[in-house]
Parts: sequence; structure tokens; C-alpha cells
Amino acid sequence: MFSSKTVHLDHATQHSAQRLSTLLCFFTLGLSTAAWAPLIPYAQQRLHLNHADFGTLLLSIGLGSMIAMPATGLLIQKVGCRVIISVAILILLLVLPTFALSSSIIFMSVALFLFGTAAGSLGVAINLQAVIVEKNSAKSMMSQFHGMCSLGGLAGVMTVTALLAMGVTPLMSALAICTLLMIISLIAVPNSLSKIENDQKTDPAKLESKSKKLPRPFIILIGLVCFIAFLSEGSAMDWSGIYLVSEYGLKPAFAGLAYTFFAIAMTAGRFAGHYLQRILGEKNIIIYSAICASLGLFTVVMAPHWIVVLLGYSLLGLGCSNIVPVMFSRVGRQNVMPKAAALSCVSTMAYSGSLLGPALVGMASEMIGLTIVFGMIAALLMLIAFLNHFTQIKAS
Repeated sequence: MFSSKTVHLDHATQHSAQRLSTLLCFFTLGLSTAAWAPLIPYAQQRLHLNHADFGTLLLSIGLGSMIAMPATGLLIQKVGCRVIISVAILILLLVLPTFALSSSIIFMSVALFLFGTAAGSLGVAINLQAVIVEKNSAKSMMSQFHGMCSLGGLAGVMTVTALLAMGVTPLMSALAICTLLMIISLIAVPNSLSKIENDQKTDPAKLESKSKKLPRPFIILIGLVCFIAFLSEGSAMDWSGIYLVSEYGLKPAFAGLAYTFFAIAMTAGRFAGHYLQRILGEKNIIIYSAICASLGLFTVVMAPHWIVVLLGYSLLGLGCSNIVPVMFSRVGRQNVMPKAAALSCVSTMAYSGSLLGPALVGMASEMIGLTIVFGMIAALLMLIAFLNHFTQIKAS
């Protein structure tokens, strides 16, 4: 009797530690990737690149992530989440300071490639860990996990923006983020999952047969929804600062304000996600979120003053906040593909929107302007409301 209680307590303690680890890992992903946003105008000016050339340079991030994410989906079954998370964070720690130093296009492209590789691998690993932890807890937790990613992003962009505004150099600002990232990692990494459990109630022969097939249309549609949402987030991260500087003449030190407002709204929306989902329902929250996000980006496009742009990015962040968590939760509940393979596929499509999309935005904006490109992304966000009908999971 006492033995069973002890086992139960051990499991509860272990689960709490894994939940805390997952929350902190999401925070580190947001912190490290968003810290890059306020440094972008400085990097563009230091390298003397126009929108098209800078967009081409950003392809290095997408290339790194596109290679890393499918490979991570295969590798993670053998080595577990902990190893992937550890290596990815280490690479981020080494790469971040180079964004504030490099004046060589080649050196910057290599750094951005490694940045994309680390961010992509970390994204796959922590989302798979989140699916497993959520399944073991038997309650919705995905909004909280992604909320921590947004909170980390908010912390990253606000910290760097504030330091730059106070006259701190970009290098010292990046090193401050690295110090914080290192401290959090020492707490988070040891309790990450060291191995991945197989899907329960699945015949091994059937599982092997499934894994050899191409991704199912249902999974591809979920990935497409996530791609659009992450494309919007990526355009906010990589181009909102440049948009304020080029269109409204703001100083580079204050260029991070747009993404700051975006991150504040997204963080609030994700932490309120479970409550909103309970009120609106899973189907409706996607529809309303898509409309809100689209309206926000149209507001950015039509804004007569830069302050209105901040309002638009707030609506965009609020709208995008719960789309991806709901979709990743659906991946965790589906049975048409093994969860690791399905999550790797969706993560690849999703994070390619965040990491590859901004490069395409840059190249297109040189031809037709950032304003028109943002308008096209706003139209894509409305498509999510339509695709939502085909990505729902029927209650069993």
C-alpha cells in the first residue's frame, strides 16, 4: 500500500518536472529567436543590403530549418528529446552574438543557417515532448506551452529593444540574452524526456506500414494552416522593424516596438487559450482567430500613422495566438499517422513558414513593396477559417 503511494508520488513528481522542463524549453525557443528581431535593422544596415538581397540572405535560416526538421523527426526516436534540445540550445548560444558582429555576408549566411538548424530542431523536439506530456496529463496544456514560447519571445524582444534604446551595443545585448538562456537551460534540460515512447494501442506491423507512406492529406492540411500562421509570425518578427524604419522613418533602436506589441498580444492570447477554447469551442476559436489576425495585418497595411501599426500588430498577435496550439493538439490526438512522423511533417511545414517565409517576403517586397505583400498574407489568413473545416478530429 505504502509502495503504491510512493510510486504514485514519484510519477506525479516526474510529470511535474517534465511539465516545467517543457514550459522552460518553449520559453528558450521564444527567447532566442525573438532576440534576433531588434537586431535585424542593424544587420541590414551593416551589410548594406536592400530588401531583396536581405530576403535572399534570410533563405539561409529556412534552408537550415528545412534540413534539420525532417532529420530531427527520424533522429529523435533513437536519442530522445533531451539530446536534441541540448545541442540546439548550445548552437543558439554560439550563434546569437555573431548577429551583432558580422559584417561579412558569407559569415552571416553560415550563422543564419546554423540558427535555422537549431531553431528547427528545437521546435520539433519540444513540440513532440509537449504532445507526450499533454497526453500523460489527460488535459489540454498546449496553449500554455506555446504561451511560454510567446512569453519568451516577448522577454527577448523587450530586453534587447530596451537595452538598445539605452545605448547598449548590439553585441552586449545579445550576450545578455545568452546569459539568460544559459541559466534557464541548466534548469530545463536535465528533466527533458530522454526517450520517446511508442504510440499506445498500435500494432507494430501497422505502425511500420504507416510510417512508409507519404503524409496523409489530413496532416498536410494541418501543416498548411500552421504554415500560414507561422508565415504571419515570421513576417512580424523579421520585417515589422524594417517596415517601421522604411515606411515611417523610426530610428532602428525603436524598431522592435512592433514585434513587442505583437508578442504581448500573442502571449496574452495563448495563456487565455484554454479559457477561450472552453467558451468558444475548438472550431470557433480557429475561425475567430483567423478573422482577427487578418484584420490586424490589414490594419498594418492601411495605417496612417506608426502608432496604428502597433495596434495592427497587436490584433495580428492575438489572432495568431491559438491557431498553432490547437493544430498541434490535433496532431497529438490523430491516429492516421504515427505521432512522431506526423509532428515532424507538421513542424517542418509550420516552421518553414516562420523561417523560410520571411525570405520570400523580402524578395517579393523588392518587386511589389512590403505593403502589398502584407496584404497578401492577410488574405491567406482568411483561408485558415475555410481549412479549419477539414482539419477537425471527430470525437470518438
